[in-house]
Amino acid sequence: MLDAPPHALPEPLLATDAVDAHYGPVHALHAVSVEIRPGELVTLVGGNGAGKTTLLRVFSGVLPVSGGSVRYDGRTITRMTAERRVLLGITQVPEGRQVLGPMSVEDNLVLGAYTRTRREASETLEQVYGMFPDLKGRRDQAAGLLSGGQQQMLAIARALMSRPRILLLDEPSMGLSPILVDEVFETIVNLRDQGTTIFLVEQNAYMALSIADRGYVLEAGQIMLADQAKVLMNNDQVKDAYLGL
Repeated sequence: MLDAPPHALPEPLLATDAVDAHYGPVHALHAVSVEIRPGELVTLVGGNGAGKTTLLRVFSGVLPVSGGSVRYDGRTITRMTAERRVLLGITQVPEGRQVLGPMSVEDNLVLGAYTRTRREASETLEQVYGMFPDLKGRRDQAAGLLSGGQQQMLAIARALMSRPRILLLDEPSMGLSPILVDEVFETIVNLRDQGTTIFLVEQNAYMALSIADRGYVLEAGQIMLADQAKVLMNNDQVKDAYLGL
C-alpha cells in the first residue's frame, strides 16, 4: 500500500456533492458542494435569501435533497432521517435560539441529551456547566428570563449535550449587541480549539471570516467562492458585497 502524501488533507467529516434542493417549485440550492473536515471551523456567508439555512437543513436531514448527495464520515447519508443523524453526531443550533422559555435552564440542557443514557447525560451536564459557568449559576432559572446572549449560550450548550462530532450553527449573532456577539464568537473559537468541528452560517461576514479556517460564499443558492478565510477577507468582491470595505 502506498503511503499518503505528507500534506494530504483528511477526508471530510461532513460534505455535500452537487446538492440541489427545492421548496416546492422554488429551486433553493443549485449543485452545492461543501466540505467540512474534522477539527475545522468552516463558515458559510451570504445575504438574506441566499440559501444558507437551506443548506443547514439539508445537512441536518430536515430538508430532503432533489439531487446530489450528502456524506458523513465516509458514508452516504442522503436519505437518512434527522433523528438518525443526531445519533451519528450531527447537531444543529437553530436560528433564533429557540430555547423553551418556561422551563429551567437545566431542563433545557437535559432535553438536549435525549439520545444519551442517564449516566452520559449527567456526565455531559457537568462538563457543559464547566464550559458555561454562568448557566450553572442560573440552572434553576426559567430560560425565558435569560438575556439574549445567555439564551444563545444555552442553545449552544444544549446542542453540546448530545455530544456532537459536528456542530451546525445558524446565525448565532442575530439580535445580539456587539459585546454579546464578541462573547458568542469567543465561545465558538473555544469549542473549535477543544476539538469540536463547526459549520457556521452567519450574516456577519467579517466576524465569521475572522475566526474561521475556511469559508464559502453563497449567492442565490450557488457557491460563488471558496477559499481560506483570510484569503476571502482580502477578496475585493467579498469586501464590496459583505464586509462594507
